[in-house]
Amino acid sequence: MTYPHVDPAPAPDAGATTAPSTGPLRRRRRVAVATAALLGLVLVGVGAVVAYQSITSPDDEDSGVRACRSSGALIHGEQGPVVPREKLVELAELFEASADPHLAEVGFTTVGLVERVQRSRGETGPGAELYRLSLREALPHFVAACEKHGVTVEG
Repeated sequence: MTYPHVDPAPAPDAGATTAPSTGPLRRRRRVAVATAALLGLVLVGVGAVVAYQSITSPDDEDSGVRACRSSGALIHGEQGPVVPREKLVELAELFEASADPHLAEVGFTTVGLVERVQRSRGETGPGAELYRLSLREALPHFVAACEKHGVTVEG
C-alpha cells in the first residue's frame, strides 16, 4: 500500500544530486565548543587560585618565615638596642616550630647567641668574646636561610 502524502524514494543513480557534506562544519563546531569549555575551566581555576590567595591569612605561612620577617633586631644583637627577652622567646619558639629544619636550626641558634651576647654586654673575657665571635659567624648563615625563603632581613 502506498501513502499519497509521502514522496516515493528516488531511484539510486537516477540523476539526483546530494547536498554537500556537513562533516567538516560539524567538526569545527565540536572543536570550538570543546575549546570554549576548556578555556572556561582554566579561567575558573585561575579565579579560584586568586580568590584562595586573597582569603588566606599570613598565618598559613611557615612559622620560621614569619620569624624571619620580624627578626631585624637580631642583626644588631651585638651592638644595637637590646632586644626584649619576650621578643627573643617568641622568635625562638617560631623558629623551633618551623617546618624547614635548616631554618629552624639556624634561627634558633642565632636567637640563642643574641641572648647570650646581650647578657654579656660590657663584659670582657674569653666567654663573652666567644659568644660575640660565634654570633658574627652565625649571622650570614641566618640571613641566607631567611633569603632562601624570600625574606630579606634588615636591621
